[in-house]
Amino acid sequence: MSFTATPGMHLQHLILDSKAVATRDQKVACLKTLRIVVKNLADPLKNTDPKYRQLKLSNEKVRAKIAPCPSALDYMKAIGFVVSTDGDGEEYLRIESSKTISIPDMQASLAELNNAIEMLAPKDPFAEEKKTPDGIIRQQSSSLSASAVTTGKMTEKQKARMLMEKKRERENEEAKQARRKTSNLIKQDKYVRENDENWTSKQSAACVKSGGSINTFSEKFGEN
Repeated sequence: MSFTATPGMHLQHLILDSKAVATRDQKVACLKTLRIVVKNLADPLKNTDPKYRQLKLSNEKVRAKIAPCPSALDYMKAIGFVVSTDGDGEEYLRIESSKTISIPDMQASLAELNNAIEMLAPKDPFAEEKKTPDGIIRQQSSSLSASAVTTGKMTEKQKARMLMEKKRERENEEAKQARRKTSNLIKQDKYVRENDENWTSKQSAACVKSGGSINTFSEKFGEN
């Protein structure tokens, strides 16, 4: 099963709240519910199990999360769900057992949902980071991800480029923190050398381990 509709457009409507008035927290709660559903569908060990291929619309928890955002229902339909009624009159969102779920499509949808959640509820940059299927979520959203959700369209190249941008941002931040740490150590060492009367020069750990000392060029090779 591949997508014939455009889930990204419905995600855009949900984020921009173009169909109904919902609070930011309600949007985030709805997106997180969708993410749980899509994450299960992206798992080849779960997506054949009927319980992961349906949502009971009369369930109070499900209704509380989805009802404030009507676009969520359109999104679910766009990724393959249909509304069906059982013999007891209960309504379900369900992917029929005859349909094969596309893992790459679900993984792409999972990445889009993670990015949408990040835009509405950016993480504290000093909070512990956790890996997700699309990499590490960072607080700063790239211009590419923002424009993709605005237009509702996202090619595979754009998705790959966005993930690379996130990786580059993470690496730049880690390098910046490492430089800051090194600079602080150098300043601390300089302060101790200038202010501690008991400070004396000592061999480096490498010299102590090897049992040798550091020689100058002339001591090692002689003078011309």
